[in-house]
Amino acid sequence: MKANSPRFQNCNVVSLFGGPRTAWRFQVKSGEPVAAGMLPVESGKPLPSVIAGRDWRQLLQPQLNVAWLPADSVFVRVVDLPSSNAEEIQGMIEFQLERLSPLPPAQVVWTVETVESAAGSVNAASPAEGGVAPTTTAWVTLVARSAVEDLLGRLLQEGYVADQLEFPLVRELKGCRPDADGLWLVVDAIPTGRSILAGWYLGGRWREVGLIHLPEGAEASAHLVEQLTRVAWAGEWNGWLQALPAVTVLSAPGAAADLESALVEWSGQPVKLSPRMDPARVAESAARRQLIEKPRSLIPEEIVQKRRNEFIDSLWIRALSVAAVLYLAFVFCFMIGLKVQEYRLDSVRDAGNAIAGSYTNALQTKAQVAILQDQVALRFAALDAWRAAIEALPETLNLTQLDFTRGRALELTGTVNADNTAEVTKFNSDLKKIELNGQPLFAKVDPATFFPAQGAGGSVRWSFKAELKRAETP
Repeated sequence: MKANSPRFQNCNVVSLFGGPRTAWRFQVKSGEPVAAGMLPVESGKPLPSVIAGRDWRQLLQPQLNVAWLPADSVFVRVVDLPSSNAEEIQGMIEFQLERLSPLPPAQVVWTVETVESAAGSVNAASPAEGGVAPTTTAWVTLVARSAVEDLLGRLLQEGYVADQLEFPLVRELKGCRPDADGLWLVVDAIPTGRSILAGWYLGGRWREVGLIHLPEGAEASAHLVEQLTRVAWAGEWNGWLQALPAVTVLSAPGAAADLESALVEWSGQPVKLSPRMDPARVAESAARRQLIEKPRSLIPEEIVQKRRNEFIDSLWIRALSVAAVLYLAFVFCFMIGLKVQEYRLDSVRDAGNAIAGSYTNALQTKAQVAILQDQVALRFAALDAWRAAIEALPETLNLTQLDFTRGRALELTGTVNADNTAEVTKFNSDLKKIELNGQPLFAKVDPATFFPAQGAGGSVRWSFKAELKRAETP
């Protein structure tokens, strides 16, 4: 894991193969995992969404997914290296990988971790070695690349995307912290038999650590003794084993009962049986290692990058899908609204067409009423004009003709003696002053015009026009 890895908010550790299906969840507080519960996972049922769910919230609250490796295709080696930092230790392991790996280096993935010596320091050397320079004891876990790819595929089928892999037997053996020489055996029951992680702790240091796979049946004890004997011979040859040490077996109740007598006979001393570490503590230890130590990942970098790209692509696809759904929903709602408005418009049109005839008839009736009212008003206006003209007509004037033109103009024509033309002017002025109901009767009175009258007698004809003041008919 790189130094610029995200700051995780949660950590999940799952065990789905090779034992009980269990998921442990941890909250990360100040860089430390804090237990948040255990979730048993029934076979054939999907993982809880809080464990397996991967959505956009992972960008804001990233979580670390750790999966346990089954013992198949796993190899553990012990290497003593000159004291150095973590990066240099990885470089040294890379240099020795061909010697350490049982498979070609291109076919394995590996990780390394340092372990403390009896003095409490990874840089302490064995007192028996005198002037030898201080060394660091490192455990190298190697896994066949094909096994990792197969496991990741099986986890993906379960709906779990693993970010890191951990081997729980290593976590248990490292958690033993022995205070005396001895051989420590961590027994793990698997469907095809039993796997044992054997750790030889002598002279305050771990001298050898390796996996032993036992077959089923009565041959298990003999196979175990044979494998331990080979390691003992190698230890004698390399000078770190003088006599067979005491044996401590960590197993579930009854899982190693058939091995006890064979181990007593082989070592020549009593065998100590101890219970295995609580799986929750093992899961917490695995989470703490991944969060704090940030070790080299057992998942190839190209697979990590591929999963990261697939995750980002899935987020884009989900976002585009949501946008498409929202757009279609908007178009659907818009079309529904449009249809509703069209229905309303058709209803209004139908209602308009239904009342169009009545409205046209009403307009015609209104026009006819207005005409009748205008006719009635015109009759009364004519009577009022006639009466006003007769009443204002001087005795010296003769009114020969009184006509209405265009329903608004009163035309007066008459004769007068040539000496009395002033009376015509006075008559014209008086008509302008006549009022009816407080309003002038005439809006406009044109000046009188004179022209000679036909015949003798010295008379002249006069004529002028007076325009009635009428209110507009509504």
